[in-house]
Amino acid sequence: MSRLQWCEGYSVGNAAIDQQHKELFSLIDRLEDKDMDASAMSVTFQKLDYYVREHFRDEEELLKACNYDDLEAHLRQHDEFRAWLETAKLSFSSGAEENHVIGGNLHGFLREWLLSHILSADQAYKTWITK
Repeated sequence: MSRLQWCEGYSVGNAAIDQQHKELFSLIDRLEDKDMDASAMSVTFQKLDYYVREHFRDEEELLKACNYDDLEAHLRQHDEFRAWLETAKLSFSSGAEENHVIGGNLHGFLREWLLSHILSADQAYKTWITK
């Protein structure tokens, strides 16, 4: 699968949120590394978990501050993703599959989820935060 490439069409008009999205792209792409051992996978998961929590917190605070009208739906998407990430971490820690299989599966899902989320849910608030 191809690496995630940032383009200006992904920008939500907020430099901090855009930078967090770029870092998430980088972390997600690390999961596709076929030579990643369990230790490196664990570190990547920790960083991904930290960045997701930080990013969602910052984005949610921004949306609350601008009284975004679809905040509840956006929060639900974040909550669903947090739950999915917890399940993925448990799957990894169980050691049921090889690291490259887990990483490849996660990369595919995360790539599609993040691009879809940025291009639909995040773009929907762009005019609210740039007022």
